[in-house]
Order: sequence, then structure tokens, then C-alpha cells
Amino acid sequence: MRMDELLHRIYYLKSYKGYPCLVSCIQKVKEDESRLCGIRQQVYCPVAKEHGVKLANLEKNLRTIRDTFQDRGGKELLETQLGGKQDFLYPRELIEALAECITDT
Repeated sequence: MRMDELLHRIYYLKSYKGYPCLVSCIQKVKEDESRLCGIRQQVYCPVAKEHGVKLANLEKNLRTIRDTFQDRGGKELLETQLGGKQDFLYPRELIEALAECITDT
């Protein structure tokens, strides 16, 4: 699925403060998956700076988005797209899974 298709499927997250940051995080991981190994320094810090938010606020906003995603059927979306059972996700795992759903940037 393309990035715009994925974002259309998670339309209900657009009203959250962290949504633009989530999109930026996904894009950074798509550019270089090795960033997942140092996600805080290689993804979260640059995205926080880019969007003018404190790192702690970015992380809090991503947790809120993660919770909403899981409450609104997001786990089922990931199971359909990626296969396998998706249990509780950390924000890093959500970003990784959403990036994995994208086949064409």
C-alpha cells in the first residue's frame, strides 16, 4: 500500500497533535530502517526539532496515538497487512509496523 493509502486508512488520527510527527517518523524509517535501532536519537529527536516540540511531548503524543490506533481497530489492520497476531505495541513498534505496510513511498 502507498503512504497516502495508509494515511487514508488511519484518518481518525489526523485530529491528534502527534499525527504530523507520526507521519514524519514513518517517513524517516522508510528512508532508512536502520534508524529503528536508535529510534530516539535518529528519529524522535530530529522529528521533534523539525516540528518544534519537546522530545518528551513527542513521545507522549506518540503514545496517545498508539492507544487510539489500538482502540480503533488498528491491530486488525496490521494483522491483515502484515499477518500474524499483533498484541500491545510500543510506539516504536507501531512506527515500524506502519512503515512495513508501505510498499511504495
